[in-house]
Amino acid sequence: MINIVICDDDINFLDLIENKVIKIFEDKRETIRLHKFINGMELIKSYDNQDKPFDIILLDINMPKIDGLEVAEAIRKKDEEVILIFLTSMEDEVYKTFKYNTFRFIRKTHMDDELEEALTSAVTKFAVEKHIFRTTLGDIVLSTDEILYFEFINRVVYIVTFDNKYKTNIRRLRDIEEVFTSKGFVGIHRSCIVNQNYIKTIGNLEITLDNGERLPVSRYRMEDVQKAFIKAARRG
Repeated sequence: MINIVICDDDINFLDLIENKVIKIFEDKRETIRLHKFINGMELIKSYDNQDKPFDIILLDINMPKIDGLEVAEAIRKKDEEVILIFLTSMEDEVYKTFKYNTFRFIRKTHMDDELEEALTSAVTKFAVEKHIFRTTLGDIVLSTDEILYFEFINRVVYIVTFDNKYKTNIRRLRDIEEVFTSKGFVGIHRSCIVNQNYIKTIGNLEITLDNGERLPVSRYRMEDVQKAFIKAARRG
């Protein structure tokens, strides 16, 4: 499921773009959950309840009290991964959005031409995110959703998928954590980080993955694991 935000102070436009987004994803047979906000402060506050709750944000630039650029700046301090797509009727605003790692800039006067392309590209970005790893079997390419967990054994990082276990030339788990913690992985003890989307159940200081494998959880990491498990469940 893809969590999409539309934030615009114009209620009529908010309803209009909502219908367009729904139609686009119905045609693609993609499941989405839409969240609507009529001001930026409400959107920012939503991050207080969940860590990185959204995948795509469609954000109007020209809003009262706090404009879209200020909202984007606040969001980027909390979430570096969410895809930001700006909406505006003022084309000269485009250059101001670049500093927020903007994915697309949609002109409201060209909504029918630009919205579908932007959303299609955003979904493709999720699907094609791949990583190259150097292993004892040679270089391999894996997408994030192929990886069950990373494990650090005898000063070597191993990658475990549903079908294989790869020994890499990576000597520090920290190097993996720096990249993958923001991509849906959670540390279960000091030598292992797990793809939170594949945690099936949580027991007494252990988890069971979708492939039936059981892994121990440090009592000091249990709270983080529980939060990650709930987050994954909410996102569908």
